[in-house]
Amino acid sequence: MKKILIVFLGNIKNDSRSFKIYKSLKEAGYIVKVICAAEPNEPIIESNDEVIHIKLRKFRRALFKILSFYFKSLPLIIKICADIVISSDLFSLPIAWLISVKCNAKMIYDSREFYSSLASTKNRRFVQKIISLFEEIFTLRCSVILTVNQSIAKLISSKFEKPIFIVRNFPTVKWKSEKTFIYKKQIENALLYLGLFHQDRGFDIYFELIQRLSFEFNDIKLLIVGKGELKNLLLEEIQKRNLESKVEILGPYSPDEEIKFPNIKKIVGLCIIKPVSLSYFFSLPNKIFEYIQAKIPFIASDLPEIRAIIETYKVGILVDPSNISEIVESTRKLLTDHNLYLTMRDHCERATRELTWENEIKSLLDVLEIL
Repeated sequence: MKKILIVFLGNIKNDSRSFKIYKSLKEAGYIVKVICAAEPNEPIIESNDEVIHIKLRKFRRALFKILSFYFKSLPLIIKICADIVISSDLFSLPIAWLISVKCNAKMIYDSREFYSSLASTKNRRFVQKIISLFEEIFTLRCSVILTVNQSIAKLISSKFEKPIFIVRNFPTVKWKSEKTFIYKKQIENALLYLGLFHQDRGFDIYFELIQRLSFEFNDIKLLIVGKGELKNLLLEEIQKRNLESKVEILGPYSPDEEIKFPNIKKIVGLCIIKPVSLSYFFSLPNKIFEYIQAKIPFIASDLPEIRAIIETYKVGILVDPSNISEIVESTRKLLTDHNLYLTMRDHCERATRELTWENEIKSLLDVLEIL
């Protein structure tokens, strides 16, 4: 049986895509090892010789974290060998490349974003060029490139003459841990954000939205569930806007946890992405599939990949992310139109049967068979 190594500059315990690939390959019978990072106080996969955690301290600048990961990974290159090496993100490429050269292994690059146009580099053309050059050099040895949707696949195909396969990051219907994230408070109406607390994720819009809707829906709350570097800034903004009684920050939650809100009568998901970069413009956020799996209708930015899901499955309402009045009115419509809400919830039920990781992972398993 083939030996597969996954290299990921992040904590696989907290990353839904890498975690699901790792679990799926093991389930398919492959011998799988993982090299990943772990920062202080982060949960890790305990008592498992398959997952090697590179202990990193917290760095203010991402570059130092990347360089520290490389330096601490170097001794492992001598010890580890594999038939196939998967670079689970852009910055894992050099380590994956070195191991693939040493072992004469096939190499797969999981380009989960359009990295040369990230939101964090939107006004830094020089940095974008460096990232693009970095990517071009280290993908030369790749046999296959994976990505997350059709739009990004087209962008990548214009840069690299490599076979490209799409593996969308749908939720799994298996492996839900016995531990479940449950919000037990009883609420009539709620708005929900699931995911990372990063820049340009729409938090200013969500705060404005809850402020406006509070005049009409006295008991409404905004629930922000996840983690990220903006948590303290979000708490400060909540205080500044006097929203302590209207907004709760919860989490984090693990990729293998099921999320439940049993005592909320009506809950609306939020996915207002600001198209500040090509990577964001063509994104297909995990949260919309988490909403679908939880049977939560949602409001989302009218962007190409998101539009394709909503138009196909009728599970939410598309809005212009720059038009707060339209966002407020669309959210109000979902909260007040009971028939529309129930219809979309039924559509979510049907969509969950198709939009599953178990269906999607077949593409990767087919690729591995021919390498």
